[in-house]
Amino acid sequence: MGDYAWFLGGATIAFGVIASTWGKVKTVGWRLMNFAVQRIEIPTQAGHEAVTAYLIARFRRSRNYDRMFGASWEYRKDGRYGLIPYEQFGNRTLVLWNGWYPFFYSNQQESKAPTKEGHSSNATKIYSTLTFMRGTLNVEKILQEACEVRNSISWAAEDADQQSKTRFIIHHVPKRGDSDTDSDSGSNGLAWYQQGTYRLLGHEPGDLGKRPTMNGKALDNLIFPQRIKNLIQEIELWRKSREWYREKGIPWKRGWMLYGPPGTGKTALARAFAEDMNMPIYVYNLAEMSNSELTRVWSEMQMNVPCIALIEDIDNVFHGRENVARKNQGMMMSMNMPKKDDDNNDRRGGGMMIPLTFDCLLNCLDGVERSDGIFTIISTNDVSKVDPALGQPRQLPDGTSEFISTRPGRIDKAVELGYMEPADKKKMAARILGAYEQQHLEMLQFVERYPDLQETPAQFQERCAQVALKCFWHEQTAAKALLADRPAPAAAASHPRELILNGHAKG
Repeated sequence: MGDYAWFLGGATIAFGVIASTWGKVKTVGWRLMNFAVQRIEIPTQAGHEAVTAYLIARFRRSRNYDRMFGASWEYRKDGRYGLIPYEQFGNRTLVLWNGWYPFFYSNQQESKAPTKEGHSSNATKIYSTLTFMRGTLNVEKILQEACEVRNSISWAAEDADQQSKTRFIIHHVPKRGDSDTDSDSGSNGLAWYQQGTYRLLGHEPGDLGKRPTMNGKALDNLIFPQRIKNLIQEIELWRKSREWYREKGIPWKRGWMLYGPPGTGKTALARAFAEDMNMPIYVYNLAEMSNSELTRVWSEMQMNVPCIALIEDIDNVFHGRENVARKNQGMMMSMNMPKKDDDNNDRRGGGMMIPLTFDCLLNCLDGVERSDGIFTIISTNDVSKVDPALGQPRQLPDGTSEFISTRPGRIDKAVELGYMEPADKKKMAARILGAYEQQHLEMLQFVERYPDLQETPAQFQERCAQVALKCFWHEQTAAKALLADRPAPAAAASHPRELILNGHAKG
C-alpha cells in the first residue's frame, strides 16, 4: 500500500513539473523541429484570400480534409434569383501536395485576446499558416504569383470591351443583409463567386451575376432626352483616357451631380452608365457610415478601377455640412453597426460611433490620396441643400444654367433630370402600349391634351402600366373563356380609357 502511495505521489509530482514547464518544452521542441520543418504566417486578410485561391487552383489537394459546404442567395444570368451551393476553402486545414512533398495550409483566424481593460490587444492577427519541409516550397514565389493573379483579375479593365461582360457588379456600402458570403467577399471588389476560394456546385462563375440588358444597351431601355443619353460618351472618353491624364499629371477622375425631383431616374441612369461601360458600381449609404469606414472602402475601390461611386440622396444626409441623418438619433450604438477593428478611431467610451463628417467626404473625393479611376456620381432631390464646396448650378440672365465647380475632379458637372417632355412620353407609351392599338392612341391623345402636365418617368410609366396590365388581364380572361367554350365574363374593373383619365385626376 505504501509503495502504491509513493508511486502515485511521484507521478503527481512529475505531472506537475511537466505541466508547469510544458510551454518551454513545446517551444524547445518546435525549435528543434524548425531545422526540418518551416512555418510561414500570413497576417493580412488580403494575402490570405489571394494565397487560398492560388493554392486551390495550382496544387493537388489531399482527399482527407475537413470540408465546408454552404449555399448563398445570388442572381443568375438567366434572371432568376436562388440558392447557389458551393464548397468553401480557407477556413479549415488543407493538406496539399507539391509534387511528392505534402504541406499544410491551416486557418488561424482567431479573435484578438482581450486585455484586462476589455480592449483588444495589439498582438498581430494571423489569418493562416503554411507548414512544410524546408526546401520543398518557395513561399515567396507563391505569394508573388498569387498577388499577380489577383491583380490581373481586378485590373482587367483595359481589355473589358474585348472580354465578356464580367466587371459590372453592384456593391452596396455598407453591405446589405447578413449573407455569409458577403463577409468573405474580400476587399478587391470581386463578387464572392469570383474570389477563387469557392468551388461552385453545378454552376460556373460566368453563370452568376446580374442579368445584362436583353434588348440592346441598358441606356436604350430608359426614356431620357437625347442630351442625357449623350453623356455616356463623356464617360467612355474618360475611361479610355487614362494615359492622357497620367502624361498631363491630372488626376484620372470625374464627378457629376444628378439633381431633380424624386422619380426622375437618377439612380437608374447611373446604373445604366455602369452596365453599358462594364464597370462596377459602388452604391453608398452615407447615413450608416463612419469616417473610418468610408475612408477604408473608398481606398479599397482603387483595386477595382475604373468604377463608379454612387452617393444617393446626399440631401437626406447633409444639409450643407451638417449631418442631419443623425441629428435626432445621436450617436449610433455599436450593436447596430458591424464592429470593425479599424473603427476604433471613431469610437468613444460606451461603444458609440461618431457619424460621418462632411470634411471626411471631401477628403475622399479630393484629398491627399488621389482617387484615380473613380467616377463619382452624387444624386440629390434638392440641390439647394448641397454645400457649395461640392459646387452648385446657377441661372444665367438668358435663362440657361451653368455649373461652377469649386475644384475640378470633385464635382465637374451638374445634370438636371426633370419632368418628362411630351416627346419622351410618347416614346414610353409606344413601348408599353404598342401592342394595344386603341389604348395606345388614347394615351397619345392624352399627352397632346395635357402637354404641360408635370410627371416624372416613374409616374408616367405607372400610368401606362396600369392600362397595359388591364388589357393583358382582359386578354387572359378571354383566352380562358374561349378554351372553356363559354362567353368571357365581364371585366371586373373599369375600361382602360377610364384608367387613363382617372390617373390624370389623381396625379
